[in-house]
Amino acid sequence: MPGMDITLKSLKNPFLFRLADGRFAIAATRTARGGEPDGSERSAFLLAISDDLTAFDQRGLVLLRTTGGVNCPSVSFDAADACYVVSWTGDDGKARTARTADIVAAAGSGRPLDVVESASSQPLRQTGDCGIPNAVVGNSIAISEPEAERLIERFGRIRNTGTSVPAQRIDAGLHGEDARNAVLASAATRAELSYSDGSQATRAVDWNMAQLEAIGQEASEGTFKAGQTRTVEGVIRQSVYPVPFAVERADPSVFAWDFNGKPMFMFIATDDTDGNCVDPNDGRTHMPLRIADSIEALSDAAGGRAKEIDLLACGDLNSEDRPMTGCFWAPELHVIGGKLSVLFMPCFDGPRVNPDGTPNDRAGKPDMWTGSCHIMQLKQHSDGTDFDPREPENWTVPEPILDPDGETLNPIQRISLDMTVLCDSGRWYYAWQQVGSIWIASFDPGRPARLTSKPKQIVVPEFAWDNMIAEGPNAIVHDGTIFLIYSGSLVGIDYTTGLVTAPVGQGADLTDASVWTKLDYPLQKSGVYNGRWQLGTCHGMWSHDEDGNLIYVFHNAEYEHGRYGGPRALVQGGHAHSGYANGGGA
Repeated sequence: MPGMDITLKSLKNPFLFRLADGRFAIAATRTARGGEPDGSERSAFLLAISDDLTAFDQRGLVLLRTTGGVNCPSVSFDAADACYVVSWTGDDGKARTARTADIVAAAGSGRPLDVVESASSQPLRQTGDCGIPNAVVGNSIAISEPEAERLIERFGRIRNTGTSVPAQRIDAGLHGEDARNAVLASAATRAELSYSDGSQATRAVDWNMAQLEAIGQEASEGTFKAGQTRTVEGVIRQSVYPVPFAVERADPSVFAWDFNGKPMFMFIATDDTDGNCVDPNDGRTHMPLRIADSIEALSDAAGGRAKEIDLLACGDLNSEDRPMTGCFWAPELHVIGGKLSVLFMPCFDGPRVNPDGTPNDRAGKPDMWTGSCHIMQLKQHSDGTDFDPREPENWTVPEPILDPDGETLNPIQRISLDMTVLCDSGRWYYAWQQVGSIWIASFDPGRPARLTSKPKQIVVPEFAWDNMIAEGPNAIVHDGTIFLIYSGSLVGIDYTTGLVTAPVGQGADLTDASVWTKLDYPLQKSGVYNGRWQLGTCHGMWSHDEDGNLIYVFHNAEYEHGRYGGPRALVQGGHAHSGYANGGGA
């Protein structure tokens, strides 16, 4: 829970069963994070419940009146006696049982259940290979068809199930060029798509312009008459971007922007050349920006890397006249207060000693622990039009973002990073990582370098899959909900994508941790996509393509020559639905 110190735990030997009311529950042995005993296994087991197996509520430990070990606990409901029977094996190898009328109430109550020896066998646990690498088989239960459909909808791949195009009507009273232009205007008609989860979307279509021109000619000449119909063929437009999109570029961000009336696309990321994101290129650290007329033109394959612009470079000064010598981590583009802005973390040469008085091995060299969230904004002309973002001198000097009292965001460790922006009910917020968790605070877009509220913690790493750290937040609003994705665990093959949600448009205080609901399993993790391993799929963000469709931008790595290959940026078509926002692997 945010605001509390937690000790990471894990579990083993889970057993799935039905509650008397038809819901699901899991009994398991709690362990220390690394799998070793944590002491609870001598006299208790862990209980979690679920309505539909897509999310779980951990209820705590069920205590048993024994200190002789609770191994492989299982639970079944005895309908004849209207009670739950808990079965397990003690450290002495003997079977034991306990009974309770309410297993859910027993969890976390602190009251141990009485124990008796049992000659009966425990409910069946399966053995063998379940087809999942490194998985230990537990047990299985029957589920209903609707329950199976819900699980497939949530954990399976979303599929397109239907396509339609609304009929277009042309005013029969139009003549000549007016009639022709009315026909050609239908080239903007979008296809309506439906998906297996019940959601819908629209997509642009590349219509057969020769057919449209012919129909337009008919309409202008008056031979396309009232009551007649014509059919035009088309192909739904679906962008497929190069894979990888950009190598040695971590924490990637793609941004669609209106540059004084002209569409412009930008790509910005952390330089991670040779796996060194602190002072890469022999200390020639920089902030690379790519700008093009299309997203594909930003890619390495289209020559985007050769056209990079160094917005910042090692030695540039911030507003405090401090030389920024490294990092330039996780830059994100946003429009804040009407101005194109970059949020990022530079770092500085380390001091001789650390805050705790110990010698600093990064003294006189770029030290990531000196880094903090900064903002720089594109300058504007007196008429409100924007300067050219491709010229580094057209950007303001980077300023550190400070708390309401003008103090550093993270007085504990100094470092703050991965800042993003979200806005709801007229209130603007920054969300970022510090002390290994996600924090949030409000700010005034007219004064973006100063918070207007004290930072509050809203996401902490508390599961096995997001252990150690929660970082890299990014938000999207869809269907009345704010979806804030974040990166869990550490950079590498264990990197995962987590999610918290909050209501939108209801005036909720997003700095209140209780407003946010956390998903207790990852949205995205290492796996095989299109036949190839992708490792550490994470630090993602949402953007839009040329047609306004969602795209998902993230970094991952391939398994190369038996090792983690280092980060690379990917751009993937996305789809938002009523459950959760999804971006596929590339």
